[in-house]
Amino acid sequence: MEEKRRFYRIDDSVSLSYKAISEAGLDDAIASSKIDSGRRQKLLSSLAELDGRINSLLLDIDDQLPEVASVLKLLNRKIHIVGQMSDSVESSGQEDVIPRPTHKISLSASGVSFHAPASVRVHDCLELSLTLFPEYYFIKAFGRVVSCRDALPSSPDFNKLVAVDFVYLDDDDQDYIMSHVLKKQSELLRGSKSD
Repeated sequence: MEEKRRFYRIDDSVSLSYKAISEAGLDDAIASSKIDSGRRQKLLSSLAELDGRINSLLLDIDDQLPEVASVLKLLNRKIHIVGQMSDSVESSGQEDVIPRPTHKISLSASGVSFHAPASVRVHDCLELSLTLFPEYYFIKAFGRVVSCRDALPSSPDFNKLVAVDFVYLDDDDQDYIMSHVLKKQSELLRGSKSD
């Protein structure tokens, strides 16, 4: 009997980069990621507090000057996106690059599959850097390759289909992926109902 999936899956366009890491280096990479995640949590808590204060003030401004409030909301959103981009740049080593969708993937909270330019071995460990759109939400995850086969249809540059199960994904990032997947599914359902 076929095993049921634990999480919903969607097709999406994301910015994706990955690199192979050794089995021996996996634990160290995850430990380092957890430390970074702790720092990130403190920063997110500070941001949440500031957001609460900003939103409270925006309510007052919105009544008196709605256009100014709209501009301030947009600036606040832009700051959040820049913060996500700096996470992405820091992790990928690229500078001054606004993330753009690079891969069409199949995504769930338990793993991802994507087209790749070259084969990777089943059971190899990968460090994955994903940026989800339109939020520019950056995620670093670690996974194990569960399959790699010829992609059909394929393009000359991306002729392999790689499937990866996450072995480490920060809880907040997993929650974010779940809400992102549900949001995309809702958009698809609304789109199909309106057709």
